[in-house]
Amino acid sequence: MAPSIGHRRRSTRAASAIVAPAASNDTATNTKRRRRRRYAGADPWTSRRKVVKKTNPRPQAPPPTHYTCRICVEEQTMDSFVKWIPPTRRSAIRPTREVPGSCIDHLCRNPRLKNDPVCKTCIGSAMAAKMELTGARTVGTGCLEQGCQTHWDWDTIMEFLPSSALEDYNHGMLPVWKESAHMQTCVSPSCEFVGVIDPRTPGFPHVECPACSLRMCAKCDIPWHDATSCEERAAKRLEEEMTTPEKETLKLMETKNAKRCPNCYLVIEKDGGCDSMRCVGCSMYFNWALAASVAPGAKPYPMPQGLPGSMPVVCEMDRLKTAADRAAAATAV
Repeated sequence: MAPSIGHRRRSTRAASAIVAPAASNDTATNTKRRRRRRYAGADPWTSRRKVVKKTNPRPQAPPPTHYTCRICVEEQTMDSFVKWIPPTRRSAIRPTREVPGSCIDHLCRNPRLKNDPVCKTCIGSAMAAKMELTGARTVGTGCLEQGCQTHWDWDTIMEFLPSSALEDYNHGMLPVWKESAHMQTCVSPSCEFVGVIDPRTPGFPHVECPACSLRMCAKCDIPWHDATSCEERAAKRLEEEMTTPEKETLKLMETKNAKRCPNCYLVIEKDGGCDSMRCVGCSMYFNWALAASVAPGAKPYPMPQGLPGSMPVVCEMDRLKTAADRAAAATAV
């Protein structure tokens, strides 16, 4: 006779009761130990585990005193290499940087990456070799890193370039300096003296030739002109090259008190506001009161006192002579 369904269910329950193991006393004890209560007033966010202090910490390695150059593969002291500066501090301590900021990652040892740097001797030798191959003009462009186009100024180059290559570098940079310097030739046919003019000199562009004492204008490259300004002379030259329709348009702009940009000589009409103007042609800012009129020879705008250009341009030689005469008169008295 087959067993009933109820009998089968009771058999399954009995089997499961036999298979399941009973909980041991050790497990119950461990569970109680893990659930140890905190003392009153304890921070609920602190860790339940105790922080085990290390009795014998691992000794740290001493800081390095020597580096190996990746060019000459020689071990040298730290003062033979360019000092590493973090990127966040390169702009704050710019006067103390030995190389341009973008080249620090190329030539210095990064404490995190622990890459091999380049010594100062190899940097100077690379400059000298670059000068022999491509000329002195390219020495200040880029470092030893491939593709670097960072500009190195003259003072930085002098710090690394070997003394044996200084003379060749100066001779090679002389034509480059002449291209950027304000070289002026005397306008007198019998003199033709060549000199360097500093635009920041008081009285510029009214200068005097030290050889023949001729007064000339450094901007217009002609003998000095007292009646008209440099801007008026430039506007007059433009008018001479204009066509008839352009001159008719110029007369119309003259009735509207238009002026020219001192940089590109574009005719500009003012519709209000202050004297600070911005040219739409070359984006140069200029003072409307100092700009030349669109018609050469027009009456100049009355300059307020204190603005640049409100006082007449005095040659520096005249100023020095006047000061010497006053000193001599005071001594005689």
